[in-house]
Amino acid sequence: MKYLPKMAQLQAFRAVARRGSLRSAARELGVTQPGLSRAMRELEQTLGTQLFLRSSEGAALTEAGQAFSRRAEWIMEELRRATEEVEQISQFSHGRLTVGFSSLIALTVFPGLAETFKNALPQVTLTIKEGQLSSLLPGIRQGEIDVAIGSIDPMHPPEGVMIEPLFTAPFCIIARKGHPLANERDLFALRSARWLLPESTEGYYHHLQNELAAFYRQISVAPLRTDSVITGLNMVLSSDYLTIVARAAASPWQMEDKLAVLPIDGLPSAQYCAVWSQKSAMTTNAQRFLTLLREACRRYSW
Repeated sequence: MKYLPKMAQLQAFRAVARRGSLRSAARELGVTQPGLSRAMRELEQTLGTQLFLRSSEGAALTEAGQAFSRRAEWIMEELRRATEEVEQISQFSHGRLTVGFSSLIALTVFPGLAETFKNALPQVTLTIKEGQLSSLLPGIRQGEIDVAIGSIDPMHPPEGVMIEPLFTAPFCIIARKGHPLANERDLFALRSARWLLPESTEGYYHHLQNELAAFYRQISVAPLRTDSVITGLNMVLSSDYLTIVARAAASPWQMEDKLAVLPIDGLPSAQYCAVWSQKSAMTTNAQRFLTLLREACRRYSW
């Protein structure tokens, strides 16, 4: 390849790939459709391959186009991050930081951590993405999320990311106060209860499913499954379900008078880690956040 693609071509390609239509992409970019078509033809000539299959229904990526799209997205995101970091260092910009984490972090260390971070860097726009690590990983790998916190299955760590262990969180079973089984000490005595089980294709919940496979097989009523803590808590409080949560999240929103932790020992613990892209250098703002996060996790009683 004699020449590299131009920035304007990458921006145009990105818009067409996302919109699936030259007309819609041209409208988004504020350019004419013939001008956009010409930019796409020039890009295909530069690369020596067809990137789109054009039809009356729109523009669909070819196999080569899909491969180029993955790289182009990462390149554009890295350029944005590099520009912002230089501007942050030069103090010409307010800057941005995008952080992802599960509900456990939201219910424990994040409020104090956010206050400390914003007091130190009031000019930085802090954006939060909440979800299980499995749902956050694509954003981490593409550079859209600067750093995420989630549970890792030590036997199957995710690929393409850097991992730093932060803390270990024991899990427990919760029920509403007054539940007939609230004082039960034997896990297998809970087989006939109604269960809402945490669900995830990766990370600790997947690991938990393997660890408790023998018990899960003996549950007599088919359980509900979800990755939503809000749904789990509501079912526990409203419908006499039992569920498994991190002990530190067992009493959120001052509900100690409504929830009971069953006195069952021997449940597994989860390792929570900070995760960021292996391909991208961590920004200055992300480094500062991670430093504060380490200290907050170290002080917290999990």
